Amino acid sequence: MELTRGVSPSSVGALLRDRTLRLAAGLAVVVAIPVAILFYFQFRSISALSQSSTVVLRQLSQETADAVTKVLVDTLRTARVDVLLKIGQRQTEPLDLAYIENAFEQGLVNDPFVDRFYVWSDVTNEYKGRVLAYDRTSYGFITNPPESALLVKRFHDLAPEQRAIAIFDDTIGGRRTHFQGQLRFTFTRDRLTSFVALAVDAERLSSDYIPRLLASKFPKIEGPTGFPPLAVTVLDGANRVVYPAGSSVTDRYVDERTFPLVFFEPELASFAAPEKGKPETWRVRTGYGNQMIPDIIAARERPQRVMMAMLAGLMALGVFFIARAAARELRVAEMKSNFVSSVSHDLKTPLALIQLFAETLELGRLKNTERAPEYYRIINSEARKLTRLINNLLDFSKIEAGLRKYQLEPTDLSAVTRRVVDSLDSQFRHNQFSVTLRAPQAPIAVKLDAEAAEQALENLLSNAMKYSPEHREIVVEVDTSGGYGVVRVRDHGIGIPPRLQRKIFQKFYRVQTDAGSGPQGTGLGLAIVDHVMRAHGGFVRVDSEAGRGSTFTLHFPLYRGDINVDETDSGDRGRAADVARSA
Repeated sequence: MELTRGVSPSSVGALLRDRTLRLAAGLAVVVAIPVAILFYFQFRSISALSQSSTVVLRQLSQETADAVTKVLVDTLRTARVDVLLKIGQRQTEPLDLAYIENAFEQGLVNDPFVDRFYVWSDVTNEYKGRVLAYDRTSYGFITNPPESALLVKRFHDLAPEQRAIAIFDDTIGGRRTHFQGQLRFTFTRDRLTSFVALAVDAERLSSDYIPRLLASKFPKIEGPTGFPPLAVTVLDGANRVVYPAGSSVTDRYVDERTFPLVFFEPELASFAAPEKGKPETWRVRTGYGNQMIPDIIAARERPQRVMMAMLAGLMALGVFFIARAAARELRVAEMKSNFVSSVSHDLKTPLALIQLFAETLELGRLKNTERAPEYYRIINSEARKLTRLINNLLDFSKIEAGLRKYQLEPTDLSAVTRRVVDSLDSQFRHNQFSVTLRAPQAPIAVKLDAEAAEQALENLLSNAMKYSPEHREIVVEVDTSGGYGVVRVRDHGIGIPPRLQRKIFQKFYRVQTDAGSGPQGTGLGLAIVDHVMRAHGGFVRVDSEAGRGSTFTLHFPLYRGDINVDETDSGDRGRAADVARSA
């Protein structure tokens, strides 16, 4: 890889003028804009879907809460509508027992939550002042049951309020019981004359009847697919769960409805005569387990948003790699164009010099014969340049086709290095370079292809001369280090910035510096060096700093004593070196 001078890539102007960067940016923008619009509308769609889901979940909760409350209220009030109101004052004053018995019997069938019906009349003959009860065990009238005195007393205590409906609770046989009566008065409402009443076992109502009723009415509440099921909870006045049995009370619910536990229309509660305070209030709650609707929607949105974000990231990576590949192809095309131009220049210059000095000698125009050896050295030097350039081109062609082979044999690394330095002596003297070779007298045995190793070393020395315009000193050292035989080529030239040290081994890559001009090159030298070193099982390392020179080190594995001759290559068909090690 050759080093040329130009505009620094760190400057803003150079970045703006970089065609590959503009191509990558343009491609990224062209793809990113429609993708961004697509994702914008997709996220809008997710938000709209979440809003509609919120509405659906809330509506389902509200409608279910209203439906359950209506079923309970309508069911409990049927006893008053079907029995208590059906038996009017005409049937109780005096008692029409046949009619009343038929009404009570139908009431026990239609209202299974009622345990017993009662009738009492002070305006009759045979049963005046007596309480008649009708229940499921007798299916006939029972005169003055044990609780009759309690009923007469409580309803007479409530009669002064002059309300048609009277309710109270008491304990009968160790069980809490709800009592409700329809009171009849004289025309002036100054005296209680009769009543029709019912009794409901509170425990059986909450633990048996209500759960069975709701289970039959709402066996399964259908909700939107993919969302938690809607749960219905019924609580009594003491905040105990009535339905579903065995569940616990939770404060996380969506909707709540309340209704008084009375056996008539709740809106008539203000017209009832309670013994103490207000009727017991029950509650119906609906919810989605322990989750609130915002939590459910957020949990449903989260994987979709994460998936969209991941997809956006993948597409961004795809755009990045496509833009990068397109930019790289454009850069390679530019490098190839520069390569053709450089090869043409590198061929024409030595050929012109050879032709010039050869014609001078041929035509006898040399005035001072003492300068003839100098002309011969120039011709030889330029011919070697041409040979090296042509060899590089041929080897690179073989490398690209995967046909470059290497014959690895045990060889003295010091001897190979001396041979290369001696062969370039005329070029060193012609270009006024001082070259110092430091090599041990003892041989350093490595396995290498001598021709390829000499070519790699020649490329390094040629670069050292090209890029050392002021300090014309080169040091070549041969040594061992960490199981490798090493050759270091150190110059005091312009150096290489650290950020570019990995790129200089790419094919066609030519570093541009801050100066406006510099030596030409094909951009193949260091690529071939790295390819040769990897084919030998070694590597090339560069240690450089801009303005302070460079040190290139070739690492050849030491010979371990095996006597076979290996034929190998780098394993890189169609690929010159992209990366070498840098210090």
